[in-house]
Amino acid sequence: MPSRRRSSFISFEVLFVLVALFSISHVTTLHAQEEEFALADYDSLKALFDEAHAAKEYDKALELGEKIAWLVGEKHFDMLYEMARISATKGEKLKAYNYLQAAADAGYWNAKQIMEDEAFLEYKGEERLRQVARAAWSNGYIWLLERDERDEFQMPDEVMKTLAFKKGETVADIGAGTGYFTLRIAEAVGPEGKVLAHDISDEMLDFLGKQVTAAQLENVELKKVERDDPLLPKGGVNTILMVDTIHYVKDRAAYGKKLLEGLAPGGRLIIIDFVPKPMSERPWGPPPEQQFPKEQLHDELAEAGFEVLEEHDFLPEQFIAIYQAR
Repeated sequence: MPSRRRSSFISFEVLFVLVALFSISHVTTLHAQEEEFALADYDSLKALFDEAHAAKEYDKALELGEKIAWLVGEKHFDMLYEMARISATKGEKLKAYNYLQAAADAGYWNAKQIMEDEAFLEYKGEERLRQVARAAWSNGYIWLLERDERDEFQMPDEVMKTLAFKKGETVADIGAGTGYFTLRIAEAVGPEGKVLAHDISDEMLDFLGKQVTAAQLENVELKKVERDDPLLPKGGVNTILMVDTIHYVKDRAAYGKKLLEGLAPGGRLIIIDFVPKPMSERPWGPPPEQQFPKEQLHDELAEAGFEVLEEHDFLPEQFIAIYQAR
């Protein structure tokens, strides 16, 4: 899985739409894998995996293992989902919920389908259905942020080189998501530095927390924040980073003032976000109503007290703008 992650400053309802859009490529990938191995059963694939492993062809073994896991995993959670539908049809609500939860725990990701499925029509409005749908959304969103293809347009190595984080810095990763940049920054600033990983989503913070533990990092602090407040310590941050996040903020001028309050003297604010494009040209990313030219962002942050320090345009889908206090 990629050493990556993303921000989740977005409403539950909008997330339904985004995951549905992004999941097109997910489903296409899964179907392509199923077709490729349609004539092979699990035992045959496992035998190929074992051969590659024994021969120390680790890249090949990992590729086979991933494909087997996708196929087996999808069939597993799809069956659990169907069992939930059958149980609901029989009027066995507890079983239906238990199977739905098991499907989500196994990786089922289509929250929109859960909320719109006629089998669960009588559960509409129930908190448990929303909780299960939220868990499914989390699966889809984590996949979205962690997918290998993200590196192609995010170019994390080039971004990290350009941003040049310093040892001992305190960096706030606002909208940290699953930690796509959080873990990289934690390594860059070293044990004498600190990364404040802030997000509004419990699911993202939970996932990121496990990543931090697995990486044995002790310089990352997780914090759940408000949609309209990054909750930064006053004057306590050297660099604020917001990747694919600020387009979710409605009043960017007001939000920018709160960001400014968190910066230490000489600090910088780094914004990475999408260059506006029509859905016909880029059928993923933020919807048209959330896109804006960087010049508009410059004006909004100028109102908050920032001025442009640097701009970079080497990313294929995004701009990088670095600001400082005026």
